[in-house]
Amino acid sequence: MISLLKSKSEFFNRRALYISADKMSVYHWHKGELGSSYLFDLDEAGRANFKRYLEESDNTPMTILVDVIEEEFRQETIPHVFGADRQALIQRKQSRLYRDAKYFYTQDQGREEDGRRDDHLLMMALTNDEIIKPWLLLLDEYKVPLKGIVSVPLLLQSFIKALPDISNHALIVTMQSISGLRQTFFKDKQLKISRLSKLPRYGTEPYAPKIISEIDKIQRYLNSLRLIPNDTALDVYFIADKGTLDAVADEKISLPMLNRHYIDIATLIDSTDKEKAQTVPFCDQVLLKHLLKQQLKNCYALPKEMRYLKTRYLRHAMNALSAVLVISSIIYSGLNFMSGLTSKQESISFKSKSDFYQSRYDIARERLPQTPVEPDKIKVAVEAAATLSEFKSTPYEMLSFLGRGLAQYPDIMLDDMDWRFSMDPVNGTAASSANNKLMPTVMTGETKEFKYYQVSNIKAHIEPFDGNYREAISLVNKFAETLRGDDSSYDITIESFPLDISSSATLQGDAESVGKAALFSLRVVIGVK
Repeated sequence: MISLLKSKSEFFNRRALYISADKMSVYHWHKGELGSSYLFDLDEAGRANFKRYLEESDNTPMTILVDVIEEEFRQETIPHVFGADRQALIQRKQSRLYRDAKYFYTQDQGREEDGRRDDHLLMMALTNDEIIKPWLLLLDEYKVPLKGIVSVPLLLQSFIKALPDISNHALIVTMQSISGLRQTFFKDKQLKISRLSKLPRYGTEPYAPKIISEIDKIQRYLNSLRLIPNDTALDVYFIADKGTLDAVADEKISLPMLNRHYIDIATLIDSTDKEKAQTVPFCDQVLLKHLLKQQLKNCYALPKEMRYLKTRYLRHAMNALSAVLVISSIIYSGLNFMSGLTSKQESISFKSKSDFYQSRYDIARERLPQTPVEPDKIKVAVEAAATLSEFKSTPYEMLSFLGRGLAQYPDIMLDDMDWRFSMDPVNGTAASSANNKLMPTVMTGETKEFKYYQVSNIKAHIEPFDGNYREAISLVNKFAETLRGDDSSYDITIESFPLDISSSATLQGDAESVGKAALFSLRVVIGVK
């Protein structure tokens, strides 16, 4: 075996392992074309050569194509259910039909048209896994990514889409060099059954009589299965080279309801390959090219046998993600670098402007006459004057506030008042009288926001006063409550009543109380917005 040169780039390369009961071959796909192929025997020498091939070739993913007699097809129906119930029914069918099989595949083929409308299934299985087991062990030993296992009948189901005018009852007849004569029946382009029979070595005897004989057998078998209506002809499509097709056409056939169609392999080859005229009737290269080009999904391979493929995909995904992150980092770093350069240029420009204006300012300042006060101190003084002007206050607000209250109580006469303003209505005001400790203080403006506060201690009396201190005290309380109800009110405190009613006072008097003054005092705090 000629030593292989490992490809410098295996990412887009593909290959297929074609296994039959007698031989095994490997086909390569390179640059969109079917490349080199290698043939191996199914013995110890063949396995040794295959091991050498795996050692010398790159780790390109592998697809296995099997073409063996030990592939069974069963038409089954199950109730139309979904999810886990459907999977349980399929597994029960598989375990009953193919008890010892390791590889099986189920294909959904529609539903019945009447009745319960059960689902039609085509159940397939490879009943002899010993044919592919040694090769799978070698692939696993060398950690070759396995893309899947498919069979020639399943490949033909995809391949017939490229054939023109395939009827609803079609029998595709192909010949493979390492397996034999394959007859595959399709109903409405859905795989129903396939049969493989041996052929004599090419060139030892003509193939045409053998082909016609096998077609007679399978037509009788299809009629027994009632896959073809009695009034419908079977369309047989022969795919081979021109010489074999001519020989088959010359063979007399007495089978009723059978139409023959001939497809030259040369018409299925791309125009770039037509110069290589095929002189053998085998479809190996056409089928393998279709397999590697279309990359059919897996049918038979088990998940554990495809673990290296998943690892490969994960590695490629991580590499791609790493490349994206590196590129993104480079772009982001470049943008930050450009932004830094721009900021540096702007800072240099701003510094030059600042130096320019500072020099101009220094020149202009030298031309000014000398002043006893520095400009920054003048600025502080101006700002302080502006603040004082903003908070300039007069007794107008306090007088207006008291006037609104006194207007409602004409019997209260104002005797004396003082006035001041402060930023703190509690700590910044004048001290209250001693009686303030005994009288309740009601804060009426705690939730209001004021700019500053005005405070006044007022003294007043009730005139006329008939000696009824109870009414006098009530009048003072009403007056205080009226003042508290004003929007400007912050704190109204009664400093003293016409009669001292505190717990520490001693009550005394005489019957002659008429003519005495009813004096009281208040502490008033209002807020100015």
